[in-house]
Amino acid sequence: MNRLGHSAHALPLGARYAVLFVLLSGFLNSFGGLILRNIQDASEWQIVVFRTGSLSLALLIMMLMRKPGDFLASIARIGSWGLVAALLFATMQTLFVFSLSNTTVANTVFILSSGPIITAVLARLVLGERVDMATWGILLLALVGIALMVGDGLSTGSILGNLAAVGGAVSFAGFVVIFRAKRQVDMMPSVVIGGFMAMAVAAVMTSGQLSIPLPDLALSVFWGGIISAAVLALFTVASRHLSGAELTLLLMLEYFLGPFWVWLFINEVPSMMTLVGGAIVLSGVLAQAYLSSARPKMA
Repeated sequence: MNRLGHSAHALPLGARYAVLFVLLSGFLNSFGGLILRNIQDASEWQIVVFRTGSLSLALLIMMLMRKPGDFLASIARIGSWGLVAALLFATMQTLFVFSLSNTTVANTVFILSSGPIITAVLARLVLGERVDMATWGILLLALVGIALMVGDGLSTGSILGNLAAVGGAVSFAGFVVIFRAKRQVDMMPSVVIGGFMAMAVAAVMTSGQLSIPLPDLALSVFWGGIISAAVLALFTVASRHLSGAELTLLLMLEYFLGPFWVWLFINEVPSMMTLVGGAIVLSGVLAQAYLSSARPKMA
């Protein structure tokens, strides 16, 4: 895996801040499930409208403030693959909300945590990046964990949410692979466009019913325009100084805290099968991150 900047082992000043930024982004992102559980009346499509719309608007403002004279040119530079990435981002964001709405936060988070493993295999198929036998074995291990959680949904009535999480993990992997392929280009416009894509489709699916209670509106906008926007900004800066493996390890904080918040504040207890499957997936993610960090650096 390519190294994005300095190794965190030496911990230069930039890497120290990068570690803090990733931990903070994971901490902030872990509240997504808890926020959604406190939205009372808005439908999934209505939440997607206001969450992704406010997210894209916030990122658009950041882009305009950073390079106001380069805005249109930066959009043109993403090319056709940038539009594909935007579509994948829109799909990922929509499926994330649907998963959280139709299964436990633990199921959603644990299944989505398989993203780095799926990314490694997809990068082999699309970009020709090296994938050793250990990684293939880890993928199979993760698939076992996912199968346990998805299968558990058949008995608990959360199969739709579990499958949405699987779709979100695959969409995330495709999104990341395109970002790797186009790493010489600022791909933030893809995120902005993808957010507006999700907002537009969701608005159509609501049949124009966009009136929701003010508390639900405030939570949706706070989730997208503040929390998610800050997470993406922090993660983007950190990714310039840390490797993919290091980023994955640090983001484990989010995978553990997300289910913890809903258990602590609203007593949403995951099933035993979810805990077993989640433990298998997270073990695979940890093993993949360790193998990636142990590989020789590539130019």
